[in-house]
Amino acid sequence: MPSVDLTPFGFTATESRVYGALLELGPTTGYAVARATRLARANAYGALDGLVTRGAAAQAPGRPARYRPTDPDALLAELAARQGEALDHLSQALTRAGRSAEPETRAVKGLRALATLVLHVVARAERRVQGVLPAELVRQTLPAWRRAAERARLEVRVVGAPPPEAASLGFGSAEPLTSIVLLIDDRQTVAVADTEPPTYEALWSSHPALATLARALLERP
Repeated sequence: MPSVDLTPFGFTATESRVYGALLELGPTTGYAVARATRLARANAYGALDGLVTRGAAAQAPGRPARYRPTDPDALLAELAARQGEALDHLSQALTRAGRSAEPETRAVKGLRALATLVLHVVARAERRVQGVLPAELVRQTLPAWRRAAERARLEVRVVGAPPPEAASLGFGSAEPLTSIVLLIDDRQTVAVADTEPPTYEALWSSHPALATLARALLERP
């Protein structure tokens, strides 16, 4: 049975376990899920109801009721959208409270952590996003790019073949050896130092000096 941890996104450990079972079993009954997960029927049905309520599963009409998991890519997109909205609200609240004058820098390691970072900062872009990204990172962060395109200008080049779903975003192409860097609203910089999977070591910074360097790098002929 696949090990799936949805708890960082508001699901319970039991719901995570049941979602993993649904991925393995496909459309099935609550009874079959209870047997596969060795949960009491009441607990299995409670977890299934929780998954349905949160959009991670769907219940088909009929008796006995059958449940199917939401497609993992669709679930990821939905969770990313929810987190983006929550971060928007938090950003607005922090802005009203006053922004710290001290710039900061943080290290990020791993493709998944880097994709999560890009999802968050790009989805909150207000004016412009400049950058060069590998195609696989674009593929994992598409919901954020669609959201950013609604209010910001995208000046992005992609190393490799971008997914067909990104065609409407107007991304250009970049040479394989081009530096991987993002500049969001001229104040947040994401620079990738090591692009060899699965390393992907990167830095996020709000330091003006790094933003200036990123701008010069991206705008050079």
